[in-house]
Amino acid sequence: MDLIEFRQELLFIGMSLPFTLRDEGGQILLAKGQKIETQLQLQGMRNRPKIFVEIEQTGEGVRAVMAGLSELNRVDAPIKDFYKFLNVKEASKVVEKETGTLSQRWGDVESKLGGLLASFDTTSDFQEKIYALDQVILRLLNQDPTGSQFLLFNRSITHFEGYSVLHSLLCAALVNDLAITFSLTNEERRSLACAALTMNLAMTHLQDLLAQQKTPPSPVQRKVIDTHASVGSVQLAKVGVTDDDWLKVVALHHSPQSGPDKLLEWPRLPRLVKILQTVDRYTAAMSPRKSRSGRTARDSVRCVVLPVGETKHDEVGTSLVKLLGLSPPGTYVTLANGETAVVVRRGLKPAEPWVAVVLNRAGQLIAEPKLRDSSREGFGVQNTLAATAVKINVNMELMLKLIPRGVLV
Repeated sequence: MDLIEFRQELLFIGMSLPFTLRDEGGQILLAKGQKIETQLQLQGMRNRPKIFVEIEQTGEGVRAVMAGLSELNRVDAPIKDFYKFLNVKEASKVVEKETGTLSQRWGDVESKLGGLLASFDTTSDFQEKIYALDQVILRLLNQDPTGSQFLLFNRSITHFEGYSVLHSLLCAALVNDLAITFSLTNEERRSLACAALTMNLAMTHLQDLLAQQKTPPSPVQRKVIDTHASVGSVQLAKVGVTDDDWLKVVALHHSPQSGPDKLLEWPRLPRLVKILQTVDRYTAAMSPRKSRSGRTARDSVRCVVLPVGETKHDEVGTSLVKLLGLSPPGTYVTLANGETAVVVRRGLKPAEPWVAVVLNRAGQLIAEPKLRDSSREGFGVQNTLAATAVKINVNMELMLKLIPRGVLV
């Protein structure tokens, strides 16, 4: 496969790609027909040193061929030397350095996952490529866990577009965060994270459509929803996924699970499924749709800590609260003094996060967000808010700089 470099400045938000964008190793970043939906995706592409397309897919490739022929004729070289005068590179296995800001790198991961899911049936080594993406995610989480939580949650609760990929990415990040809590081996962690990344493989496009749709699912759509878990598992097996736990977790991620009082006493497979189910339900509740606003963080916590019909607290839901607090980073709250703020990290107590004020008491946007410790008198969290009630775009880079660092004690 011959690749030609593509100029990043030609990309723009809303662009429907007439070709597949690839990295230097030929791996798909965004598949032909996909849209560049968000600024995060666009920055992820522009942050790369180089991006490539197959030479026959773009007019630039044709121009490169013509230029190569012209140069060949000019120096009167034999036709066998044509490729010496053609500015292309052969796709190879190139290990790429991760560069850019945290938000740009997560945007890059989002784009790569979108490309893989959109072209899973034509992608060679699909399992290995998802494994590789899992390692990138793990590195980002280890390097900046709170910043990563902030970015992923805020994107998930403020955007309709690209919902399916972003939702899977957030779920994968959270199951990674919970791996130590539930004593998962590295193999179990990897299987669970990969299942989270691919659990909606059979309905990626439909899931994005439903996020934008104002009406209930049609009978045809409902059938796809009801069968996507089992169909997705079969599709993954067909493209070469051999990780049995990965396949089974995808197949069962909407099937009720039960076991002993302590989740650590459950058999391996039901335990993995249960973790993903709870994370899936929790994050989906907060995400907005055109047909409804997302739930507030507090309402989302209620639905997983004490699910309807249950009499005891859900162990995974409780662990999510310990990890994230009652209001996860990236979500919005009102303070006792009337200010509106975005949570930037959890505090010493679940109900007392660190926040950055974005609207003053009159509901006006302030020029520079102010960091507040909500455990201090006068700054306590009064209410949690759905992101659709705030309607602002935060400056990601500025917010990341505001996050207090260090270990909570």
